[in-house]
Amino acid sequence: MSTLTRPKTEAVATAPTTLRGPVRVLLRVHRRTLWGAGAVAAAAVVGMIAVALLADRFTTDFAGTGCGLDSSVQTCFQPSRDYSDQMLGLGRLLTYMGLAIIALPAVIGAFVAGPMVAREWESNTARLSWTQSYPPSAWLTARLALPAVLVVCGITVLSTVLTWSRHRLGGPYPTFWYEVSVFGASGTVPAASALLGLSIGTLAGLTLRRTVPAMAAGLFVSGLVTVVLGMLRDSLWPAMRDTFTPGDDYIWPDRAAIIGWGWETEGGDVLPANICADSALDREVCLSESGVTHGYLDYHPASHYWPLQLVETGILLAFAALAVFAAFRVLRRLHG
Repeated sequence: MSTLTRPKTEAVATAPTTLRGPVRVLLRVHRRTLWGAGAVAAAAVVGMIAVALLADRFTTDFAGTGCGLDSSVQTCFQPSRDYSDQMLGLGRLLTYMGLAIIALPAVIGAFVAGPMVAREWESNTARLSWTQSYPPSAWLTARLALPAVLVVCGITVLSTVLTWSRHRLGGPYPTFWYEVSVFGASGTVPAASALLGLSIGTLAGLTLRRTVPAMAAGLFVSGLVTVVLGMLRDSLWPAMRDTFTPGDDYIWPDRAAIIGWGWETEGGDVLPANICADSALDREVCLSESGVTHGYLDYHPASHYWPLQLVETGILLAFAALAVFAAFRVLRRLHG
């Protein structure tokens, strides 16, 4: 007569906890999505490299005509126009790519919130996973650690290739560091934004536990943070101010992000820059009658690129850490 033996629950309970199991399951479940995302990223990299190579070819062909963009020879009008149109089209492609990189963290947040977290609650596969040899904390850690590594590596490669392609483009339509599609898609900000999108998506999935609402919440919150930080970017680092007197031929700093400029009176009143735009009087006379003593220009020089990048990166990482902490708190409450 056979007898039933009790499983060794003590051995299971004391088994060392690793992420190997949860990571393997996560890769197997979402392998098609990961392969698809990798293919899209590879296609984007190839496309940006092709844009840079086309820009080199167009520049070489235009140089071979012996013409310049400022040439007054009639035979150079059409080659100059063709070259400008070609470079404008390539520049637009890189601008769209930059905007796509800026929007990518919100997409990541939506995907993590829905298919990766909330759907497992709807199908009860999360609780099934917890009955295996790893605890809920390992389940959540795998859904944070593995996507974080893949996302940071992928978005860093995209950002690096985009920056390289922009430098190769040059031509008659240069880009500047302070443009939205340049600043938000270069430096350390893209990777930090991706980590924040991942953290917000995880928190939304655990909190709502329904796929569609979680995806909407992850997309909305991640996008809102990106928009708000973009609006506050100029105030993240102290701006510089130049003052000048009317008519002294003041030259604005090169490659600077202009925040604002105008006029000040002797009493300290600030007047708008276009105060004399509609006046029939001479500009200097109008400014004198308005009591203007000097003008001012608030701006960020090119040297402020990295301070602004690092401050914004720090804010994004701080929000991401808070979201991760909140996600583990929610998980503890759900699991008991």
